[in-house]
Amino acid sequence: MARTIEELEDRRAELLKQLEEIGDMRRGSIAERYRQCGKHPCCCEEADHPGHGPYYSLTVKAEGKTVTRHLAPGAELAKVEREIAAFRRFQELVPELVEVNEEICEGRPLHTQEGDSIERARLKKKSPRSSRRRLGAKSRR
Repeated sequence: MARTIEELEDRRAELLKQLEEIGDMRRGSIAERYRQCGKHPCCCEEADHPGHGPYYSLTVKAEGKTVTRHLAPGAELAKVEREIAAFRRFQELVPELVEVNEEICEGRPLHTQEGDSIERARLKKKSPRSSRRRLGAKSRR
């Protein structure tokens, strides 16, 4: 079912409002890790022990390189989780916004004849300098 231009513009306004409300965001992913300490005798040496932890780290691709930063559990971890969730929401909204805009562009009527001629005149290229010189040389003869 085709939507009207007004419905599409309303949807675009909703999407833009949602984008405004996103707030702070960041790329990346959080990893939860458990490690063995390597000290003898420690309980982490046992086969069924998961290791010490959890330890959290943020991994981001920056300028072609993977950058990892350790995160403290608690407030810092919660803040980064919110920012990553906001970025994921941003990634969901942008393709929908583009799709709605494309539908709006396809649904808008073409310009009137006057509008077309004004647009063509605006886009018209100036004559290259070399042709002006040739014209000037011919008129001097």
